[in-house]
Amino acid sequence: MVALAVVAGFLVTAPTFARAQSDLDSAKARLAAAQARLDQATAAWQAAVARLSRTQDELTATQAEHDRLVRLIDRIRLRFQRRAVLAFETGAAGTLDLLLSSNSFSEFSDRVEFLGNMAQADSDLVVDNRVTTEQLRRTEVHLADLSKQQADQAQQLRASQQAISSDVSDLQAEVDRIRKQYQLAAVLGLRTIPGAPISTCPVQGPNSFVDSFGWPRPGGRVHEGIDMIAPYGTPVVAVQPGNAVQTPNTLGGLAVIVYGPGGDWTYYAHLSSYGATGGVGVGSVIGHVGSTGDTSVNHLHFEYHPGGGAAVDPYLALLAVC
Repeated sequence: MVALAVVAGFLVTAPTFARAQSDLDSAKARLAAAQARLDQATAAWQAAVARLSRTQDELTATQAEHDRLVRLIDRIRLRFQRRAVLAFETGAAGTLDLLLSSNSFSEFSDRVEFLGNMAQADSDLVVDNRVTTEQLRRTEVHLADLSKQQADQAQQLRASQQAISSDVSDLQAEVDRIRKQYQLAAVLGLRTIPGAPISTCPVQGPNSFVDSFGWPRPGGRVHEGIDMIAPYGTPVVAVQPGNAVQTPNTLGGLAVIVYGPGGDWTYYAHLSSYGATGGVGVGSVIGHVGSTGDTSVNHLHFEYHPGGGAAVDPYLALLAVC
């Protein structure tokens, strides 16, 4: 009877387990599809930001060159005016008097050479004016092309931002459905590696990021971190133990620096709100994802500075825990 009961229990439990596993696999597949769409949108957004940054820097440099050429042409025209006044005042008779008043043949030769140099200078001035005018024309054409290119790229950037917003919403919807039945961290692939410089994922929820470290930013800057796209309000946690200090600024908006052991420090920017400050441990909530500062997309800008030095690329370390 006991054996029959065990067998009967197994026959009931096996299909139930199989259905549960099938449901989990289906949920993971939907989540993976939503994640893939968001990853593509994230890559497109980062590429659009980089293209627009390069164009803006080139536009600034070309505008500066345009202004320099305009000033140069103004100086050339002023020299033309001065030469015209001088030629009118002296005239042909004045030039002849200058030669005939020479006291020696040597002085006469020097004055002939001087007048020849003046004539050559006038000829060079004409050439300079023509060359500079052509350079200015080409610069103005390039400026017009760059302005159109900037407008097109700004439109592409807006489109990529809208795609991110839509894909983040889809991913969040899948996460909300899964959250009711399963352990979310395990399904999302979030994990902790004790003792690692970056011990856990700084975004404790669905997220997307590409290796954009070192990519161009406006003003000749380069990107010193990784942008992690995530839904608004997603918890941001410390990836290392240390001292959390709020450091709001123009570019990063609401931001936090966690000063860790050995001089390491990590930087978390664009937060929507702050969390714990002072002494924190790995996984302590120090803020929430937002879009404060110089951005319009909800994401965490994350930087890692080993030994308190320059930022290094944390992409591979983030892949290990996110």
